[in-house]
Formats: sequence, structure tokens, C-alpha cells
Amino acid sequence: MSENVETLFRRLQSETPTDRLEAARYFAAHALPEHENGLKEALARENVAWIKTALGRALARILPNPASLSSSTSIDRDDVPEQFAAQVYADALEQATSQIIHEIEPVLGTLRLAAESEVKDFRDSHTRRNLDRLDELLAAFSRLRRAASPPRSREFSLDELVQQCIHESNAPSSVLIQRAGPQPCVVEGDSSLISLCLSNGLRNAIEATVAVGEEARNLPITVAWGHTDVDHWISIVDLGVGFKGNLQRAFEIGTTTKPDHLGMGLAIANQALASMAGKVILVPNQRGMRFEMRWPKQS
Repeated sequence: MSENVETLFRRLQSETPTDRLEAARYFAAHALPEHENGLKEALARENVAWIKTALGRALARILPNPASLSSSTSIDRDDVPEQFAAQVYADALEQATSQIIHEIEPVLGTLRLAAESEVKDFRDSHTRRNLDRLDELLAAFSRLRRAASPPRSREFSLDELVQQCIHESNAPSSVLIQRAGPQPCVVEGDSSLISLCLSNGLRNAIEATVAVGEEARNLPITVAWGHTDVDHWISIVDLGVGFKGNLQRAFEIGTTTKPDHLGMGLAIANQALASMAGKVILVPNQRGMRFEMRWPKQS
């Protein structure tokens, strides 16, 4: 075993989750058969869900049959193919969006500079509006790349993050947003990924409420948060117009029922939580919608 690999195995024993995650993701891409025992030992003692996912992928890479994983590895054998597929998808998504941004960003910048000097009345032109639309698309790809990137876990105040996201949502004065949850509420996770997801849920709830019209003043949005023995959660409940599309396809990139939207918001939100081994749940109510976020505790 090389010194570099020995160092990585030592990092799998680190008290810092970020160190363990980086080492696990290395093995997910480069594991060899001789690493099997060390990876199984690391998986057996790991208690962070998204690190276990990376280790499961590493073992799935080198084992002829993922079902050969022993129950002593503390991972459900039936979950290995799903975890493997989810990690492969996240890696591919991160690489693809990075390449798209790298290729398009300088071209778009050059195009805008040329258009500003060459197009008459550029500020009020269709050219400018279409370039703005491309800028929005590039920004969405950037958010999608962040959503697919490895989580950076730390402790943070969930109630303060909720308040910040509500403030930054710029909800119109006609929309009342209520809060309900413990204060303080210190949790673990990647606050930027959670903020990415929460902001999308808030935006959708606000738009659905505003779409009701004058009655929106009497239809509050409720943002609640808390935790169970196994996970942390945030719930956004609105009494707006509801979701008019196909719920089974709601998280697919490009799916939208709104003509002025790119159809990437829910896909980004879902991927942000999936990167932390969490999930987003959409539940239609008799009126409106419940947008629920859940991600596992680290121990």
C-alpha cells in the first residue's frame, strides 16, 4: 500500500467529516480490490450518511456483486445499487455543468460586449432580453453544479438560516410568512445546500400564493423546522394555487408549468438534498402544497 493510500485511510478515521468525505470520494473513483477490507472497516464505523454513500460506491466499484457486502458493514445491501447510481449521477452532473459553464461563460461575455456596441438601442432590444435569458440559464447551471458538489458539513443555526432565507426571498407585502420551530435550533449539514433548496421552496410558495390574487393577504405561508431522532427537517406549507404539473416528473430538469421559468428549480433543490443523502417531498394539500426537506443526522 502506497504512502498516499495509507494517508487516505488515515483520513477515513479523522474526527472531521470533511476529511473522511474527501477520502471516501477518492476511493469511490479509484478503489482497487486490495482496498476492500479497509473500506469495509471504514464503512462499518461510519455514521454520516453521505460518507457511507461514497464508501458504498467505492465497494460497489471493486466487488463483483454489491450484494456480497456483509450486514456487518452497517449498510443495507439493497441500498448499494441505488447509492451507487445516485453518486454516479451527481458526479456526472457536476462534471457536465462545470464543462458547460467553462465553455459558455466567456463566449456569452464576449457576445454581450459586441451586442452592446453593435446593436442599435441595445437596452430595449430583443437581443438584450435573450442575452439576459442566457445569463439566467448560466446562473441556474452554476446552482445545479453547486447542488451536485460534495457537501461541506458543519454545525449552524437552522432557525437563523430560515430567517435569512425569508428575508432574502423579497416576498411582497401582501404575503405573510409565518415561522414555527425551536429557537435556537443547532443542526449539522451543508448550510449553503440547505439554503439553495429552501430558497427554491420559498419562491415557489410565494409565487403560488400571489397567483391567487387579492385573497393572498389572507393565505399565510408557514415555514416550520425541527428534528427527529434520525434527521433534521424543514416544511413549507402554502395555501396557493397548488402544483398543476405531474408530481412524478416535477424534479426532472426542464419540467415546468410556468412559461417564464427554466424548469430547473426543483431539480436543483432535489439534488442539493440528495448530495447530503436527504430528500425533498412534495405533498399536495386540499388547497396549496407542502414542500418538505429532510436530511439525516450525522450520528
